[in-house]
Amino acid sequence: MDTPQPLYSAESVRELDRQTIAALGIPSIQLMKRAARAAFAHLHRRWGDIGRIQVFCGGGNNGGDGYVIAALAAQKKIPVTVFACVDPVQLKGDAREAHAYACREGVQVLNSLTELDSADGDTLIVDALLGTGFSGELRPDVGHAIERIRKSPGPVFSVDIPSGLNADSGCAELAVQADMTVTFIGRKLGLYCGRGPALCGEVIFADLGAPVSAQQALQPLVQRYSATSIKRLSARPVDSFKNLFGHILVVGGDNGFGGAVLMAAQSSARCGAGLISLATRPEHLTAALTRCPEVMAHSVISGQELEPLLEGPDVIAVGPGLGRSPWSEQLLARAGRAQVPLVVDADALNILAGGRVLAGVKRDDWVLTPHVGEAARLLGCDTKEVLADPRAAAVAVQQKFSGVVILKGAGTLVAHDGGVDLINSGNPGMASGGMGDLLTGIVAALIGQHLPLVEAARLAVWLHGEAGDRAAEEGLRGLLATDLLPWIRRLVD
Repeated sequence: MDTPQPLYSAESVRELDRQTIAALGIPSIQLMKRAARAAFAHLHRRWGDIGRIQVFCGGGNNGGDGYVIAALAAQKKIPVTVFACVDPVQLKGDAREAHAYACREGVQVLNSLTELDSADGDTLIVDALLGTGFSGELRPDVGHAIERIRKSPGPVFSVDIPSGLNADSGCAELAVQADMTVTFIGRKLGLYCGRGPALCGEVIFADLGAPVSAQQALQPLVQRYSATSIKRLSARPVDSFKNLFGHILVVGGDNGFGGAVLMAAQSSARCGAGLISLATRPEHLTAALTRCPEVMAHSVISGQELEPLLEGPDVIAVGPGLGRSPWSEQLLARAGRAQVPLVVDADALNILAGGRVLAGVKRDDWVLTPHVGEAARLLGCDTKEVLADPRAAAVAVQQKFSGVVILKGAGTLVAHDGGVDLINSGNPGMASGGMGDLLTGIVAALIGQHLPLVEAARLAVWLHGEAGDRAAEEGLRGLLATDLLPWIRRLVD
């Protein structure tokens, strides 16, 4: 099994940059040229037949990378023009030297967007405006340059990070939309969470010879897990029987929401749980038994009627279709007192955020699975604050409620006492109703099959996203939650 990839803060990568220069015993301009050569090699590999290149350079080292790339293009006899967002006379250090190098190679450098020819589909844009040090608001001139890049009909290549994207949080108001990003020295968290996956395109990593010992000495913000680094379920013994693999009770399905609770039950069953019980409104029993006769469906009209059902299960999943009625609150209150692991989702999270049910409760044996809006309600803040720093939000929810928190998104985060993990599986076709209900059932089933909560959360997120990716091979639009069920079954082994 592979080790997860560490994702660093911008400051940690700057420190790694300094240590790399010292370890290699080279001037910093040589490391800049090494980065530019690596970037140009990937650029040329993908767009070797491009007609011309426009390079947008800022005033820092990222701009310096851009000037060197322009020089390399000129050496290859590729028509290249640089737009200098910062007057070259103001450049300092390595950026100044890189600009001189480009000029010696005959690169035309322009200081005004109005002087720059309009790009066409045969023009490759190289974005070297802002590096990993960017945060806060864009200067107006940089904003205008980014808008010009975004209107370009041709491909866009970003150096280290798309300009306007925060390297630590993945937050972006106005940012470059790249087709490829080549990043250096250490992987930055912002490329893989928040807006990062939507803005970076294909991400290529070049370590530039950074010493492994220096990387290991730095504390990453997040560990990124993939199919090869996530622990899987062990093989089943030949003499297996159903009680070995967990009895899951799924609680929810208020009036009008019966499908949600049934989908959670089905995903638990398809993920290998030994027994599935369902506690829901009486009117949903017939549909549940028709759709999935393997489920033991029970009618409950109050928290008191739920009580006897809490004695048998090994895991309780509460929230899918739960609603926010007095019935909903009663069921959550009773389920929350059970002495077995809980998976809490959907309206159970919204009720929890309200503070009237399970107020102040912290549990080490529950998994909370909020999306951005639910996380904001749990923290009593605006969704913009969660989107501004998803990692910080996931950590804050985990610290407030303990246990394990799965903050769902394009880069789903798993926060726990040991740190924060990230899994990138999934696709935009999964932006449809019922997907979260499936994830709830998967998490519960994996816990029932004896995975520790953190490992169950990681594997569940990957299974869910990978099943979505396989199902989406037939098309993104129209992808339904239930389309994932056959794939979940195939992938779980």
